[in-house]
Amino acid sequence: MPPTSISLPSHVARPSSTKTSSVTVTSIPSPDTEPNLCSFCSQIDFPLLRYPTTTDLRSLNDGNPAPQDLSPFKRNPYARVEPTWSLGLLSRIHKSSASCDLCHALCTVLDQQPQVRATLTEMGVQDPLVLGTLALCGRLSAPDGTSWLEHDDKHGGLKERDCFFLRRLGLLFRPADKDEDVNEPGMPKKIESWYSTMDIFQTMNTAIPRGFAEDKKGVLMGDEEKPETVWFAGRKRPEMIDIGLIKQWLNECLENHKDVCGISEEVDEDDDPELVEQMRRLGCIVTKYNLYDVDMSALKFASLSYVWGVTPQKLTLLIENEYELHRPNSLVGKVSETISDAIHLTEKLGLQYLWVDALCIIQNSEDDKVMQLGNIANVYAHSLFTIMAAAGDDSNFGLPGIRTPRDTVQEVVPVIAPSENNPGMSLITALSPTHQSHEHPTRKTIWASRGWTLQERALSRRAIVIMKSHVLWSCSRSHYSEESCCETATLGSLAWFGLQESDPILNSSERTWYTEDVPEEQVWYKFQRLVQDYSNRNLKFQGDALDAFSAVVEQVRRMTGENFLWGMPSGRFELCLCWEPYRRGLKRREELSTLEMTSFKRHVPFPTWSWLGWSGAICLKVQDRELEVGLNPKVVCFVLRNHPLRVFPVRRISVDNGPERANSWAIPNINDSKYSVTLDDIYDNLPSMTPEVLLDIPDDQLIFFWTESARFKLSELKVQGPSVLQENPLQVKEYTKYYQEIIDDDGQVVGRTHPCDPKAQDIGVDEKGDGKCEFIRIANNYLPFCDPEKLAMQVRRGTGKYNRDVRYRVNLAEIKKEAWKQVYEKRVLVALG
Repeated sequence: MPPTSISLPSHVARPSSTKTSSVTVTSIPSPDTEPNLCSFCSQIDFPLLRYPTTTDLRSLNDGNPAPQDLSPFKRNPYARVEPTWSLGLLSRIHKSSASCDLCHALCTVLDQQPQVRATLTEMGVQDPLVLGTLALCGRLSAPDGTSWLEHDDKHGGLKERDCFFLRRLGLLFRPADKDEDVNEPGMPKKIESWYSTMDIFQTMNTAIPRGFAEDKKGVLMGDEEKPETVWFAGRKRPEMIDIGLIKQWLNECLENHKDVCGISEEVDEDDDPELVEQMRRLGCIVTKYNLYDVDMSALKFASLSYVWGVTPQKLTLLIENEYELHRPNSLVGKVSETISDAIHLTEKLGLQYLWVDALCIIQNSEDDKVMQLGNIANVYAHSLFTIMAAAGDDSNFGLPGIRTPRDTVQEVVPVIAPSENNPGMSLITALSPTHQSHEHPTRKTIWASRGWTLQERALSRRAIVIMKSHVLWSCSRSHYSEESCCETATLGSLAWFGLQESDPILNSSERTWYTEDVPEEQVWYKFQRLVQDYSNRNLKFQGDALDAFSAVVEQVRRMTGENFLWGMPSGRFELCLCWEPYRRGLKRREELSTLEMTSFKRHVPFPTWSWLGWSGAICLKVQDRELEVGLNPKVVCFVLRNHPLRVFPVRRISVDNGPERANSWAIPNINDSKYSVTLDDIYDNLPSMTPEVLLDIPDDQLIFFWTESARFKLSELKVQGPSVLQENPLQVKEYTKYYQEIIDDDGQVVGRTHPCDPKAQDIGVDEKGDGKCEFIRIANNYLPFCDPEKLAMQVRRGTGKYNRDVRYRVNLAEIKKEAWKQVYEKRVLVALG
């Protein structure tokens, strides 16, 4: 099936007699409104929430030092402690809401977040102590080519300052201590929380007018010519999405981000009259024939990422209705609400074509699915933008603000009275509170929990994220929010911790601080984060595990030149073989692949040696820094392939697939004869693996390597709880893990396993009846300030006639080097499946 898109109709399914984007929102308090705060709320150091003005930023950009007495430029006066104040018991806040504007606004916010009270009640906390904290939310940096200065208090004079930090008001909840005076305002002696909800209030820019104007660029986004404009501060958003705002974001990217975000050019009618003729049809699917002739970068279209949900789609593309859906207006009034709204939004943004999986992949054709999934990376990477439907739990929820008004109330609270030299300050409700700091606003949505949606986000050059209460914009260079005035690159650049630094965009120019500022290491860090995120998501069909991540793998292959084997880069394969559970034990993925694979055209099992063979959060070892801190792989892996039957070094799999790529850090030497594996080695050392058996094994299922084997006893399951806050039920649930101790013949504990699933049936398999389990060495682990250890894989053997010489991964373990040397039996050839 060729690539397909939807040609948009002149009208869509739902009636258009709803409110327009020129909705007037509730009035904003005048800047001279006096604060009305209780004795608790008035203790908060609100000046720390001051955001920079045009005057501030122009002064910095002109080479003047940052003012030492104004936020966000002055140092935190509370040293290393996050500024936090007691707001008293929740019951006190409710009583005070009749007279205190901030208490009233807090009650409104909590009413809009019922999960906060529900979670606290579940933990047995009926009336928690509430703390207000001014937490860091973003990093403010100078524009490109500009350096900022500040006073050097230590050495005198001036010095460069990389960045400054902005804050928002969040809430912490915990039970009050028995000896704690909950009626005393001020900073508490103990700053701890059982539960939190962050980014509740942000500083407000009262200069932004009510409603959003489409015809006056710069008004909505803030006026750089006005000295008093407050940048990056909050603003009121209308009930209906202002399409003009999104257009401004899009045009800003298309005009100024071509170097990193790229631009799709108009299709040339002379080059492809057939395609253009088809794309003139309205309200139907359109098809470009000859799949491999398609240059998707030359097509101007949008794509949709959304949740199918449990409720069936109203209309999908099938073999039997394909011809009918090519007819003009064949989709009008028949598609699900989210798709209908996406069609409307795409049309308003000036595009005529939209790619939607339900209508562009033949849902009852496995051949078409295989072909289209192989091209999915191109779809999202080359669409002009992707609409991310992050609200609701199925395709019938729609896009809030497109056809139906959004009902979240934004509270505005004056907290600093204006004076002759001070314009005062008001706070406004933030529209995407998060459970933790630096958490992406979409994290708790159904959309962000689905496996398929991760690669759709990671590959998109531009994302319009439609949430329940507001809209986010993300591209490779910028992140904007409908609720905050942050559209300036000439005055300064703000990286929101909850957006830039938690948004899984592979092509982003944003550099993380968590790894070296080397392009390839940046890619591998992002890939590691994506694996961890993806492995913790849900798949309706477990057999989709490889397919739902294949587009990410394909994009990383293009960016690094690496080939991949079951989600693991071939040039770093032995390092990746050391992947481990993240916090909790894993469950084996027993299902076969949903789609047929390899030249055998079979549904194949997921290998236990790949992280894709397991369900649960994974920490993938893929960065060079793993080697630098002492992790040293000690195996060289070979993979079995058929037609013709052969074993091939995984690191050189590119030679088998195409051009060879050198591996600069390969350890040990791949050409060392003691590590090489041949078919004769397999026949001599693994007698059940005859040529007839091997010829029936699909490609890339088995890997082979020489290593050391040893047997140790395992203890009963041990429980490790959180190191702190033992009384916090959420902490206990989140951080409690199960493991087993490794015990030698003298009864001494010589190591421990990684976290394991207490319900797994093979965590303590005793195959020889000696009360021991087999471990095979895969790396040496020489971490600084630690005793040398062997990183060993706990394995079990197959029980069938043809796989009794195949080992399967159960878990990893760290075992003391000296204990290993005393008991390891011999060097063995391992077939790992």
